[in-house]
Amino acid sequence: MYYNADTMQYIQQLHQYVQHQDKKIQQLTNIIQELRTDVERIKNKPVTNIERIEYKFDQLKVEQLDGTLNIGLNPTDPEQIDNFDVQQKGINVNGVQQQLRDQLFKQCSQDVNQFLNQECAGFIQQAEKHYGLSLDDPHRKHIIEDIRKQIDSRIQYYINGQPLTEQDSLLEKKQEILSKVKQDVENSIQHFLQHFPKDTK
Repeated sequence: MYYNADTMQYIQQLHQYVQHQDKKIQQLTNIIQELRTDVERIKNKPVTNIERIEYKFDQLKVEQLDGTLNIGLNPTDPEQIDNFDVQQKGINVNGVQQQLRDQLFKQCSQDVNQFLNQECAGFIQQAEKHYGLSLDDPHRKHIIEDIRKQIDSRIQYYINGQPLTEQDSLLEKKQEILSKVKQDVENSIQHFLQHFPKDTK
């Protein structure tokens, strides 16, 4: 079959056009393949989802000193902000452990109340001298009673902060907790008196 010059030129142009389109298709195929690879990598990548961020502030600016004297970490209720679910690795809170906790709580509560009844007023008087104050007995009793209302939750806080087993010495645990609670009480009294108005008698 014989083709004239125009037909041959048209066939050559058509051939070049097809080659050009074939090259484009190959490029697009490669791009699609790269995109698929990227999408798969993103799908398999772990995602961090932050739903909500909450800020809790436990320090407040004090402008007026009246109300309740608070001890410990939380200015309103130590069980609210701290509210720790103590996860004890390998230790189950069974009946025996709960009995130990109850027994320890009872002993600590008795000793702390004895401290409040017999020693706390003397500590307040010493702190008064240090800060140049002179309170009357009703003021001292008010401070002690405010502290007494919060003592059980502070003891429970320290008991919950550590695991207990039958092998533990309750006496050692009690002494450790008593030391921390007394320190909380003394710190709170010092802080209260430090900011107490000097002209109040």
